[in-house]
Amino acid sequence: MWQNIIIIFIIAACLFFIGRRVFRQFTGKQTGCGGSCGGCKDTSAQSDSCKSNTDFPKKTDA
Repeated sequence: MWQNIIIIFIIAACLFFIGRRVFRQFTGKQTGCGGSCGGCKDTSAQSDSCKSNTDFPKKTDA
């Protein structure tokens, strides 16, 4: 009997994490290149927080 409870718990945990991953995939916020402010030279692809960060130095093509 206790083996069935463990199996049900494992299956429920798997379903929870799969559901969470699918939910985040469909509702997730698109970030810039790799998600960090320094990783993308194209300002149109940067996230809003990177664009509004005044302390972040702008990279230029050298």
